[in-house]
Amino acid sequence: MSSYFIGVDEAGRGPLIGDMVVAGVAASPGVFERLALLGVRDSKLLKPDERLRLYKAIISENAISVVVYIPPHMLDQENLNTLEELAILRILKTIARLIKERASEVHVFIDEIKGKRESIERKLREIFESPAYLRMEPRADTKYPPVAAASIVAKTVRDLNLVVLRRVFGDFGSGYSVDPATRNWVLEYYYSQTTPPLFIRRSWRVLRELAPLWYVAKKRVKRNKSLLEFTRK
Repeated sequence: MSSYFIGVDEAGRGPLIGDMVVAGVAASPGVFERLALLGVRDSKLLKPDERLRLYKAIISENAISVVVYIPPHMLDQENLNTLEELAILRILKTIARLIKERASEVHVFIDEIKGKRESIERKLREIFESPAYLRMEPRADTKYPPVAAASIVAKTVRDLNLVVLRRVFGDFGSGYSVDPATRNWVLEYYYSQTTPPLFIRRSWRVLRELAPLWYVAKKRVKRNKSLLEFTRK
């Protein structure tokens, strides 16, 4: 049995278009040391081709990677921090099953989610049978290779999904509302189609300006639901 490091991070928290993706990467400390030497660092500091190269390196190292997609209709219903917490717990439960017989202790590294540290730390010790420790800090993706690896996986997977959407729906730019290409695409689609595409986040306030008939105010669910319950809608 050996120690396991687990890094968790998200991609796509703020854009108008596409899923939010949360990824977890688990491996021995030695694997993350090798990945750091290969250049694994915060995905925001990497060019797309560098991210793809490092994503392949993470896979080739046989690190365990688990990805959860949070689609726009869920982002329109619930607090983003709550959804991210649910995704993280789902990732950790999956990893716990996979390393159950191999882990002597587990160290989990997560970029800060405001207001969620205590609940995640408490549930962490319920999920893992071996001793489990949490390190949650701001900008953890710039400090810890496990979080940097998770950020690369999340960002790469999300970007690959956007490539497919662009092939089908045309070039909508980066998907961020500050991008003129994204704003122009929304305007063109809005005036040519009656129904908004499912990959647009309809509770984002910019739609009140660009596509007012598509905008819907965020409606919180009346009770706590699991991430799986949301996905069944």
